[in-house]
Formats: sequence, C-alpha cells, structure tokens
Amino acid sequence: MPRCARALFFGLVSGGFIACASSGPGGAGTGGSSAGASGGMASGGVTASGGTSASGGSGGQSSSGGASATGGVTASGGSGGQSSSGGASATGGVTASGGSSEGGRGQSSGGAPGTGGGPGGGGGGTAAGGATGSGGLPFSSAKCPDTTWKMTWGDDFDGAAGTAVDGSKWAYDSGPNWYNGELQDYTTGTSNASLDGKGNLAIVARKEAREGRQYTSARLKTEGKKTFTYGRIEGRMKVPSGQGMWPAFWMLGGNTWPTTGEIDIMENLGREPSIVHGTMHGPGYSGADGPTAAFTLAGGAKLSDDFHVFAIEWEDKVIRWYVDGYLYSTRTPADTKGNTWVFDHGFFIILNLAVGGDWPGNPDATTVFPQELLVDYVHVCQK
Repeated sequence: MPRCARALFFGLVSGGFIACASSGPGGAGTGGSSAGASGGMASGGVTASGGTSASGGSGGQSSSGGASATGGVTASGGSGGQSSSGGASATGGVTASGGSSEGGRGQSSGGAPGTGGGPGGGGGGTAAGGATGSGGLPFSSAKCPDTTWKMTWGDDFDGAAGTAVDGSKWAYDSGPNWYNGELQDYTTGTSNASLDGKGNLAIVARKEAREGRQYTSARLKTEGKKTFTYGRIEGRMKVPSGQGMWPAFWMLGGNTWPTTGEIDIMENLGREPSIVHGTMHGPGYSGADGPTAAFTLAGGAKLSDDFHVFAIEWEDKVIRWYVDGYLYSTRTPADTKGNTWVFDHGFFIILNLAVGGDWPGNPDATTVFPQELLVDYVHVCQK
C-alpha cells in the first residue's frame, strides 16, 4: 500500500510531514517510465582492493584521491537508463541498472560486501592517488567532498555524554504525532535526543507511554535557526533496525505542504533493512506521486550494521541523491509532471526517528526497544 496522502491543513501544526511515497522500491528513475520502478544509478569502476573509485558517467572522467570500497553497493534504477560505466572489480564493485547516467563521487565509507561487478558500458574513469587498504579512507575525513566546496554550516555533535544538542542550531518538534498514522510522542530536551560522548547525536525511540502514545522519540530541526538554498547537504548516520522503525533525514521549504516543497535525503523502513529512499514532493507531485528512487546495499548488508553517508547536491533546477558517495538519482523540473518546480528558496533540515505509521507499518513482537538513530555529523557545503 502507498504511503498516506498528507492532510491539507499541515500548516496548522509546527514542523511538517515525513515524506509519502509508495512502499515499493521507488519511483521511476531518470529516463524510466514505470511509477513503481526504482530510480537512480551508480557509475564508475571500483578497484579490486581499497584503491580509488573513479566517478563519471558514460565515457568516464578521471577521479583523484577518492576512497574506494572493497564491497560495493547496488543502485536500482528506472527503465531506460544506462548501465554503470567502467565496470567493477572482482571483489565487490557496483552494479547499476537504469536511471541517470551522471557520475557519482568516487568515495565510500567501506561499502557492503558484494561479489562481482556490473558490466562495463564505456571507458570508466581512471584512478590516481587513491587510498590503499580494505575500505580506503573514511568519508568523514574531510569536511566537504573536495576543494571546490566550502563548508558553510555544520554540526559534528561533539560534547559530553548526555548533553543536549546545540540550541543555536537545533529546535524541537514536540507532542503527540497525529499525521501519517505514527505512534510516537516527540519530546524535548535530552529525554530522547542527546550527545553520546563519542561524537554522535543519539535519537532514541522507546516503548513507553506518554501523552496518550505508546512510544517516545525526538525530532530536531533547523527551522527558526537556519535555512539553506542550494549546496551539498550531507549526514553520516547509523540507522536503527526493526519492523515499524522510520528514521529520516529531510528538508522542508516551509509549513505550507506541499506548496513550499519537501526533499527527503534519506528515509529507511525497518522492514527494508538494506534500502534507502530519496524523494521530492511539491504541488501536484506529492505523497505517493512524489518522484522517488531507491538505493540498495549489495550482498544483503544492512544499513544498521555501520555508518553510511547520505547526501544531496542541490543546484538550480537539479537535485542529485547519493549514498556513500554514489549517485543514484537525479531530478529536474522534467520530473514535476508539468507542475511548478518549488526548489528555489530556503529549506530547513529535519532529523527524526518515527515509530509506526501508514508506510512502515507498526512495530510487532519482533521489534526490540529502545531503537537508536546515531548521527555523526550534518554538514552543508556550498560552492
């Protein structure tokens, strides 16, 4: 069943809605036509052991200094897309089907184990100066992907265990959630969101009664503190697992939904432990009709096993989605189905962990509490 359609009286409540989309693997990728198909792609070859992955579309372009993964990731795409250019190595590598042919970044935080790679579809990028070893350099070693970007805002969540987030950067949504069929009550302070003393923000969902709800959790936002127009918005996170869990890293352009737009950088459903969803919503293309794409880790790896980097690169008239440096979806005004492109103004960032809802379904007897979304950092880089 598709996710719920959002209520038109959204603007009456502080915060906003988590994105709605179909419960399948995602919408058609760039060049795809099937609304239920997965979107996006991965491009660039990956070396056999810890070398540099080369980014680039068909024909390839050189990459310098990017870190590789011995295991790869799998990107599923819409019909009509191109296969990955440059192929992949014997140990892991990247498979791709469909979606945009634009090149991804040649960096990864280790990737998931994989076997074999996709067929080469044209000269892949060359590698120069890559890191050696099994997994290469961690993606978080740089504030921004390369020197063409400058970090203009960020939070590395450094501080003593149990302390609150920086109030100059983050505000809270609080109270029982009445939309999307979610079951949690959002709290303020450190009850469900605090620093863990290891450089992470921990957003914790607990099974406990509060305000007529069965669960508590937290939702943080930069609304009223900072908005962002264009740039690379990136977060390194380790998501929870289990039926009914719904972590999200997303952005809203205001509280008149969907008129002011929504960008979902990362959504994961506990019942799909290896899949990331990236979606945009606007007037006439919202809810289950929002252009979406899905990215799946290779080899049955789970997102909850390790940290991963989720990002968008947002420019005038284009938004690109990445996981661990791999491009898997590109959206332009052509994807709005003739409606208005509303991604040309300031958006604020949201981090939250929802429990239950119409899209992920509710927790069941297999779900273990507490559950935790760990956030290593959130960075905004601009050119």
